[in-house]
Amino acid sequence: MELHFTAQDFQVFANGELPKDKARALVAHLLRGCRACQAESAALWRAPKAVPEEAYDAVFDRALAACRGAAVAPAAVAERAARPSPLQELAGVSAEVGGPDLVMALLQRAWDLRHEDLADMRRTARVAVLAADGLPSDAYGLPQMADVQCRALAAYGNACRIAGDFREAQQALDRAAELLPLGSGDPLIQAQLYEFQASLESARGNYDLALTALDAACAIHLERGDRHLAGRALIAKGLHTSYAGRPREARRLTQQGLEMVDEARDPGLVLSALHNQLWFLLESGRAREARSLLGAYRDRLATGESQRLDLLWLEGRIKIGLRDEEGALPDLEAAEQGFAATGRRSRAANVKLDQAAVHLLLGNTVKALALVRAAEQVLATTETSKNVLMALAFLRRTLAERQVSAQFVLRLANVVRRHEREF
Repeated sequence: MELHFTAQDFQVFANGELPKDKARALVAHLLRGCRACQAESAALWRAPKAVPEEAYDAVFDRALAACRGAAVAPAAVAERAARPSPLQELAGVSAEVGGPDLVMALLQRAWDLRHEDLADMRRTARVAVLAADGLPSDAYGLPQMADVQCRALAAYGNACRIAGDFREAQQALDRAAELLPLGSGDPLIQAQLYEFQASLESARGNYDLALTALDAACAIHLERGDRHLAGRALIAKGLHTSYAGRPREARRLTQQGLEMVDEARDPGLVLSALHNQLWFLLESGRAREARSLLGAYRDRLATGESQRLDLLWLEGRIKIGLRDEEGALPDLEAAEQGFAATGRRSRAANVKLDQAAVHLLLGNTVKALALVRAAEQVLATTETSKNVLMALAFLRRTLAERQVSAQFVLRLANVVRRHEREF
């Protein structure tokens, strides 16, 4: 009779302290379908906040080392009990999903986490890479394995970029590029690599390189006859053009992209592009047009609490552009509180800068300085670039010494917003 593991065993496992042999036995026991122990261990696969990152990584490393192949082999899928394995639970799929499909499901789960927890997003993408490495080559063949591993590494690199680890992101993308010639030659994988590399170059401030990479991706999609994906690349190009400080050109590119995409294929893409257009109009000094566009698309854009807060922030900025400072403050304060309550600390700090600009316009330099200091303190603890932090320090010192224009503060707030790479 096979013995079950205790709650203490699972807790030690969660802390990354269970001996290697016992950890391997525990994972194998879970994979054999013990429902009692799977229920006991369910919380381990939800990334509890109290577990240190190193321990969490150790858990996943040991789990994947123990179950490589077993979790994804076709034969195992047929024999597996109806209850999903821990990896399948992590991916949010049924017990029938395995092999490359399980890897893709893990990558999709990682992408979905980008709005909730960047650390969990990155870890889940890393699990997908390890699962892809564990695919049995005799079952899938080397070209398909290379394709799946390339996709997983590219997505992991993108997750690292979003989390602010540019060095790890580049290493993952380089490894993915090395696998590309070993795969099936799918041009979509190559285009995706270009797109992820573009995002990384833009995050580094290399905008010309980013736009060149997106041009290459767009050309691949057009050669394949896929106007939708080509339009998506143009929308991405518009976003990175705005990061380069060219909002008018960004709006033109985004509009071209919108005319090419099929909304039915990706409604979220269209909503994101419309949201970008609002910011481009604001940064171009066209607040009235931004207000009209927001009025026309408000119901479509407010698809959830996160989007509602973004629109509240935008509305406050539009009111600043229309010289309605008294009306802007309540919107900005509500948006800041909402962002802080949902853990989006960088955005909350960004909105503080907008509030500082409003208080400057209202003649309250003391309040503006306090808000700049508060924003600087928060951003110093996040993945904010050194250049942005230097600009904030300069702003704080200048405010303390003499008058600074509200427009200068708003321009700096725009720079901070552009450096917040969530997507």
